Amino acid sequence: MTSTEAQPADDRERRLQPFASFRYRNYRWLWAANLTSGAVQGAQSFLVVWLVIEDVTLNYNSGLFTAAMALPLLLLGLPAGRFADRGDRRLLLMASHLTVAVVLMLTAVLTTADLMSSTLAVLAVALAVAGVAIGRPVRLALIPALVPKKRILNANALNQLGLGLGAAVGIPMAGVVADQWAAGGAFAILAAISAMGVLLLIPLRVPPREPEPAEGEAAEARAQPATMRDDMIEGFRFLWSSTELRMLLVLLLAAALAGPWPALNFAARLDISAWEFALLSVFLGVGVVVSTIALAFVPRVRSAGAWFGAVIIASVLVAIAVWFSSSYGLTGFLMGLYGLALGVYGLLFLTLVQSHTPMAVMGRVMGVYVALAAAAGLLSPQIARGGQAVLQDEGWIVCSAIVLVGVVAVILWRNPGLRRMPSHPEPESMGDEAAAEPGPG
Repeated sequence: MTSTEAQPADDRERRLQPFASFRYRNYRWLWAANLTSGAVQGAQSFLVVWLVIEDVTLNYNSGLFTAAMALPLLLLGLPAGRFADRGDRRLLLMASHLTVAVVLMLTAVLTTADLMSSTLAVLAVALAVAGVAIGRPVRLALIPALVPKKRILNANALNQLGLGLGAAVGIPMAGVVADQWAAGGAFAILAAISAMGVLLLIPLRVPPREPEPAEGEAAEARAQPATMRDDMIEGFRFLWSSTELRMLLVLLLAAALAGPWPALNFAARLDISAWEFALLSVFLGVGVVVSTIALAFVPRVRSAGAWFGAVIIASVLVAIAVWFSSSYGLTGFLMGLYGLALGVYGLLFLTLVQSHTPMAVMGRVMGVYVALAAAAGLLSPQIARGGQAVLQDEGWIVCSAIVLVGVVAVILWRNPGLRRMPSHPEPESMGDEAAAEPGPG
């Protein structure tokens, strides 16, 4: 059962409620804090590249910066998930915002004093991402704690829109400040925005944790592990115990590791400028926004597991079409379609995991997700490069697409329970619809 605020009296009378989750006071505060986080994270990567371009003495090594943005999530995802289940969740979020703010302010000072080097730039990125990492599992775990289960899809959609809105505002703002003033000033503004997130979290009241199951109440219930290591393993243990969630994670990792995504790197093949490439990326972003808005209107998705697999297959086919497209206009349209698919399967995955995971292990499960997603982000470029070296570009892209479609089709065929997974179970009682006003926890 999810602990939420009192259900509004007319919540069951209307079906199309795209902003229904905003009725919950604590969700609104979390959403506002996440908005500032989206603005900072979106602008930070842009500013680092700007800093390197502005100062020709700095070298932009894409491999080093990619590692700096992924390794902290990989290393800290599991411990952060454990603390999200055992520690003060609001303080953990505040610590995340403060860490990012301090790192960005130090970056601003070093940049203004002309002391920034390539090594310090990579270190600054890694430390800022470390600050993000300690808060990411709890951000994801808190959403199903602040809204009823039937609103988790809506809450995730609105949260994704908030992150996108923050990035859409933060990136151009940082660009204007860096151009008119200096990159150091832009970093200082981002530090202030991150610190503002701490103020927005002060009124947040996190629901009390649900009690651990009593002895013998559930056969699968386990005592609280004695060590931190065993506590973190509990997240993996829970995912492994559920065939549907296990297969859901396999599908996501297969899509991340073995997809034909090099097909989306079409700039050189189409002989287009950086501005035209950026415009095509905008089409992708618009597709994500449109699909996210559409899902905010959907109260419940029956057979969401089947839809998740189907959308992965659709994204593979679109990526292949992008590769064979020789028209700029057609490529832009296809990028929009790919964005639609990306928005849908990302939201469906999170919602399916959150709505079928007990709150007692939610943080650790989200920590597993954060760590594995970071590992996939590090490995997928290496797998793609190896495949392209063996089969050449076109051969690898077509082969990986066939393999991924086959894997998804077989998993869906062999797992009817996964195909039938809804976005959230039907409420068993009024207890899931209304609960006491949460207190701090």
